[in-house]
Amino acid sequence: MAKFTSIFRLSIWLLAGHVSCGSIAAWWNSRGPSFIIQDDDTGGIRYSLCNGNHTPIFPDDKTLTTPYINHPPKNKSSLAATGWTDSDTAWASIFYLDNNDNIVNALLKCNWDTGHWEITGEYITSEGSPKVAPTSALSAVLLGSTDGYRVFYNDLDGILHQIGYTSATTWAYYGTVSHDTTSAQAIASTFSGKNISVVRPRDDKNIGVSRWYTDNLWHISTFPEPLTLQGNKSTNATQASDLKLSSDNPPFNLPAWDGNLSALAMGIDSQYTRSVFYIGTDRRLYQVGNKNYQWSVFNRPSAGDNAWPLADRAGAPIGIANDFSTSIMRLYYMSGGRVVEVNGDGGIWQTATVLASSNSSQPTNSPVPSSIGVPPAEQDEGGLSDGAKVGISVGVTLGVISLAGMAFAFWFLRWRQRKLDEAAAEAAGSARSPGSAYVGPATTTFSAAGDQTVNNLPKYSTPPPQAATGYSPLQTAYGQPQQGVYSSQQMAYAPGAESYAHGTPVAAYPQQAGFVQDGGWAYTTPTTMDNGAPQQQYYYQQQQQHPHEMPEQRRPVEMMGEGHYNEAP
Repeated sequence: MAKFTSIFRLSIWLLAGHVSCGSIAAWWNSRGPSFIIQDDDTGGIRYSLCNGNHTPIFPDDKTLTTPYINHPPKNKSSLAATGWTDSDTAWASIFYLDNNDNIVNALLKCNWDTGHWEITGEYITSEGSPKVAPTSALSAVLLGSTDGYRVFYNDLDGILHQIGYTSATTWAYYGTVSHDTTSAQAIASTFSGKNISVVRPRDDKNIGVSRWYTDNLWHISTFPEPLTLQGNKSTNATQASDLKLSSDNPPFNLPAWDGNLSALAMGIDSQYTRSVFYIGTDRRLYQVGNKNYQWSVFNRPSAGDNAWPLADRAGAPIGIANDFSTSIMRLYYMSGGRVVEVNGDGGIWQTATVLASSNSSQPTNSPVPSSIGVPPAEQDEGGLSDGAKVGISVGVTLGVISLAGMAFAFWFLRWRQRKLDEAAAEAAGSARSPGSAYVGPATTTFSAAGDQTVNNLPKYSTPPPQAATGYSPLQTAYGQPQQGVYSSQQMAYAPGAESYAHGTPVAAYPQQAGFVQDGGWAYTTPTTMDNGAPQQQYYYQQQQQHPHEMPEQRRPVEMMGEGHYNEAP
């Protein structure tokens, strides 16, 4: 009876652990990977515990979602995220679309005791930019303490744009990245130093690439089939009608690619090899990389589906946590209804694991079972415990329970009544024998790091609304001539100084003057709106002014590229 009870509870627990998955975003900080995932049923953004170390812990509690103030994410929003740690805790800066299709930046601080994220600020970042497509993907990079953020999105016409933030300015529209056509909304990006690459599906045979170069332009290319115009003849200033594919036979074909997928993932290793990952039409994971100036399809791991398990559906969402300096490469997607971690650190693909739901004395992760894409013949069941065998054959177990349910209920009620009668004879008033078995609802037990619900989080006050008082022309930064673009006079607050446009301060990002991040970087609240870096941009000033970037990761000059032009340092 006790064994049957344990089987019943395990089966219910496994069902409860299945995730209704939307978009996924992941990032790497000095402690390890973190990720967020939108629940398609509720629209809430679930997350791995923020106090984890090296491997993420993903609780089965669907109520554990990121908190918000005024701008909750819309259902089926794309997600993008970056993060870092300081001497005190961990931080996350996540991006999503609200119900008005604005790009919102939520700044989260980790409660180290509970492992829960707490909201510290929530800001609309896309005002003054071309309208965001309702189904647009989002992709973000955090370049460092000086160069700040770049966030990429598609507009209503499928044109790729960027917005950005630096320590010297507020959020701003940075212009067009590519006019090239796209067959899906997916966007992925990565960087080394100031060298940024952005990829999108171009058509049913090709991927489009946009890359930032030293001439302060985005250079456009495609693979496997190249464009007729190459080098500085194909940039973000080139119209879509002039971006045509070459008639030459491509050097390779993208496997299981139809150009219609919900997500791409992109990373770079310490050897400057850029990799693009996607879930193909056959539900398998694929890697295409740029090595020695050439794009090519990389071989699948020798472990096959044990390392790269089948996804739940073709073209599925996928997230990546990547660290350039150590060649860390972790991928996250859904397989068998659970979130799996695919570990390719150092270019060596290990056996994929299902993420643990709590941190205990047991191993934090477990290998992917056969029900999640791994052929049974490839598994060694020698020495498996009864519990492990139950987990592997949970589908069969649930079927047996369903068929035998009524018979079991009848037997159980008679057995329980007999025990109650025996107990009553021995001790009057006893409701149930201490030794009687009780099959109740499954209960998930969490560690101390995961037992606080979102409802216990502290309440935050609503910041005062922005005060739009008109528009005035601005001098664009990066040494470009003044443009006829106007900006709302909604300046940010600088400590010890008057508000730029008004005599009273307005709401700002949390003041962190002297705040020390990883690597000893100290940040002060900016007092100037001039950036001074060589990139054209147009400013739509907003009330927020927040020095919350991670320490600058100055990487060596990348020499990979497409092999035809100088790249950004």
